[in-house]
Amino acid sequence: MKQFWKTGLVLLVLIGLGAYMWFVERKRPDADDKPKEKAVTLDKAKAREIVLARAGGEEIRLVRQGDAWRMTAPQDVPADASAVDAILGSLESLDAEEVVTESATDVAQFGLEPPRVAVTVTLEDAGPARLHLGGKTPDEGALYARIPDRPRVFTVAGYLEGSFDKQPFDLRDRDVLHVKRDAVTRLAATGDPGPFTLVRDARGEWAFAAPVSTRAGRWTVDGLLGTLEGLRMEKVVSETPAAGDLKAWGLDPPARTVTVTLADGVTRTLEIGAADADKKRYARVAGVPLVVLIPPALADDLAKGMAEYRAKRLLDVATYEVQAIEVETPAGKRAYQRSSVKDKDGVDSYTWKRTAPDAKDVATSAVQDLLFEVGGVEALEFVDRPQAPAAYGLEAPAVKVTLRHDTEQKPPVWFALGRRDGAVYARRMDDEAVLKLDPAKAEGLIKKLGEL
Repeated sequence: MKQFWKTGLVLLVLIGLGAYMWFVERKRPDADDKPKEKAVTLDKAKAREIVLARAGGEEIRLVRQGDAWRMTAPQDVPADASAVDAILGSLESLDAEEVVTESATDVAQFGLEPPRVAVTVTLEDAGPARLHLGGKTPDEGALYARIPDRPRVFTVAGYLEGSFDKQPFDLRDRDVLHVKRDAVTRLAATGDPGPFTLVRDARGEWAFAAPVSTRAGRWTVDGLLGTLEGLRMEKVVSETPAAGDLKAWGLDPPARTVTVTLADGVTRTLEIGAADADKKRYARVAGVPLVVLIPPALADDLAKGMAEYRAKRLLDVATYEVQAIEVETPAGKRAYQRSSVKDKDGVDSYTWKRTAPDAKDVATSAVQDLLFEVGGVEALEFVDRPQAPAAYGLEAPAVKVTLRHDTEQKPPVWFALGRRDGAVYARRMDDEAVLKLDPAKAEGLIKKLGEL
């Protein structure tokens, strides 16, 4: 009985302590939750000028011009707006982590006299915002900092060192062509293994206009445009090169060129020259003297020639867009129609039926498999200057397939398959070339078309 009362007393004490901590301690402010003081007061939207002065380095001056930024010192060149915005964003959100001293008499011991980096931001409707950054703390996890003409020294996060310690090249606009892939309507490339021209139609589809009118691969062309859009200089070789230098760098004449035409009619031509010791390429924009080094990837891709950007699949098929199918063989013509139905839960689903020469239910999965099969057949070779259709069994094809879509923006497309001397060839709409297909996949497609 005595042991029971001891246990009960202990339980009462624990309950009391728990209640105290819940109702009292939880209401006390947590020192760690106290908002940190901002290192500087700054609204980056109101910034008009930035000066970065590095100890022993060149002073960088950046000036806002409308919605853009320009570097006016040490060079007068366009600035990289995203890099400038990153500096302002880092400065605006910069916290003073820990106060080292409120009244420093010798700031040199903290690497602040002179500072490693002095940042000055001129604001639209307020005095300039200034910050000096010094050396690292002993554990190298933070940087010493101060506001000029104030005795307080504090620390800021060490990982922000690179945000302000910049070279002029880091802040200049390094975009080479200044193009957006969606704005490009035409692309012409020259150089070995031969020139080619790509054009985009009103539906956004790409095709070759030269040296032969043939379909282009959507994803490979988009990849090329993405490379052009994201092309950045890696080094400035010369702002004002001499004619002899251009020849030495393979730019007089250039080894290859890429000319893009934009939707507003503007054209830009990139001239690509020889490779340096690191395989980077000398390059410049036609009409601009600046010569730079660019990564080798673009030149390497262009060196693959037209073959890299051809539509190698028989057709790119989006099965959910196909509304009707027509299949023509020597035995006759069959037609299939897709219809939409709602299940008991109100969810749309699709069914397929044969509508000609007679009405007949068909397995929707069989039609879907057939459409996937069309997208899986690839060309092994391209015949860009074909002979008469009879040379490929296309004067009376084994099968001709027409796909109609559920949108007016995408017109019908067709392809025909023929056999000749154990090979299977194809012709497709709006394409001058004849495709020699993978025989196993092509015969499999013909078989499935016959069984549908």
